[in-house]
Amino acid sequence: MFQRDIFIQEIIKKLETDKSIYFLSADFGAPALDILRDRFPNNFIHCGISEQAMLDIASGLALDGNNVFVYAMAPFLSLRAIEQAKCGPGLMKLPVCLISVGVGLGYADAGPTHYSTEDFSCFRSIVGSSVFTPSDVSTTKLIAQEMLNNPKFSYVRLDREILPNHQSETTANDYKKGYKIYGSIDDKKIIYISHGKMFHKCMELFLKEKDKFCCIDIFKSKPFPKQLATDLATSKVLIVVDEQSPSGNLSSCVHEGLSKLNVFPKIISKSLPEKYIFENGGRKYLLDKFGLSTNDLLEASKEIIK
Repeated sequence: MFQRDIFIQEIIKKLETDKSIYFLSADFGAPALDILRDRFPNNFIHCGISEQAMLDIASGLALDGNNVFVYAMAPFLSLRAIEQAKCGPGLMKLPVCLISVGVGLGYADAGPTHYSTEDFSCFRSIVGSSVFTPSDVSTTKLIAQEMLNNPKFSYVRLDREILPNHQSETTANDYKKGYKIYGSIDDKKIIYISHGKMFHKCMELFLKEKDKFCCIDIFKSKPFPKQLATDLATSKVLIVVDEQSPSGNLSSCVHEGLSKLNVFPKIISKSLPEKYIFENGGRKYLLDKFGLSTNDLLEASKEIIK
């Protein structure tokens, strides 16, 4: 199942008893959205290709006491409307949840205007925001439930593709911490930290050699999960993997978060290069070409071992 469909399904369930929820869409569809629009037409607003206006409408609805969700393609909901996100839900601390679909190179073949390779750093920089990047549907469902039960200004980064389910679902305790550990942490293992689609590449390596690797899925990156510093206190090397450009990416987030808590492991960043990508050929082709293949991650670990 698509992450976006499970998220919208949770909203539909809540709308049965709570009509203070509004869902705004910027000319963007999904099977679950068709159901929401048909069953709750008074709670759905189609805003057309106008993400900036959509954020202003969302702020107005939130000021009137409503819980508001806005839904659009990642590159346009993030950077195109970032000023409205700051001046609306940011400055006024409004319960607006941005559901951003197609992060990273999710819209491969559409070119750099449709890639979302800076949105993580941009939204992490906005005061008062919470940033989520789930890697499976069970975590996506928990995020949706939190946004429905405890509305707040949040930016939820969903993948365009159907991502595999993990062997074990994210538990309530995992969710409370903001991350889930696969394997055991010790100072002799190489620890991969990632989120979203890229986390599954890390898991491929972990499942092949569990005695060498450990994987951490950090689905809540802002606020930074403080308990993670305790878990990583004895770790020597982290490989942080992110489908973003280098500045302000997940590696920067982890380094900043751990250093504030006086934990200083060596951190190796595996991300996209500092350049705009104009090539086509599909997402896998682009990830392989620009250093984010499974083999690239494995080679990074071999360099550490040397």
